[in-house]
Amino acid sequence: MKRWKKVLALSAMGLILTGASYQLPMDNTAQARPLPRAERISPQMRINNEMQNISEYFGVDKQTLVTYYNNGWEMPELRRGAFLAYASHKSFDDVMNLRENNSWGRVEYLIGLTPNDLKATQDDIISTQIANKLDINKSIVTFLVKQNYEVDEVIHGILYSMYVDKSPADIIEMHNPPTSNWEVVADDLGITQEELEEIHQKMEILDLGMIKDPKGPGAMRF
Repeated sequence: MKRWKKVLALSAMGLILTGASYQLPMDNTAQARPLPRAERISPQMRINNEMQNISEYFGVDKQTLVTYYNNGWEMPELRRGAFLAYASHKSFDDVMNLRENNSWGRVEYLIGLTPNDLKATQDDIISTQIANKLDINKSIVTFLVKQNYEVDEVIHGILYSMYVDKSPADIIEMHNPPTSNWEVVADDLGITQEELEEIHQKMEILDLGMIKDPKGPGAMRF
């Protein structure tokens, strides 16, 4: 759904929204205005970061994403369109043109994507990004992902295994919340507090914005 529809609804309620407030700069050099200390990241910077992620993961030019956003398309629409373009080897513009008058399910049908295609693409993206970020063999990640473990479980299993003599899969099987959360698992494995801090630092690097829903991108956050 395009954002202008929401703007019209809010305007009817007496809320005045200026177009400039919601426009992204057309160049990549503009800086976000400083925010109060309580705000860790500005909305504009968050959108810029998401666009950068989409551009890197799916090969859509960031300037193209900015143009679509400024024309009223919401970020979930752009994420899903980029994902489907990547999965189908179609252009982003072609996918978004189809979306104008069709549901996403219909778009998937029109570009020839099946649920299995979407799941395979999702799994490959997740495996590739985790392997690249952690500098490990992709086959290790692919094996875990194909077992239908959650992304969070895959990451914890791999990172914990770097500090103990146990496989990622065995470590994941130890995770049984609420009785055995990741802190309990770490304690049972003998992972020290210092090692946990190192693991958490590596997890920050893994803010990949991965897709988990095979029918389309979710929040693009782990």
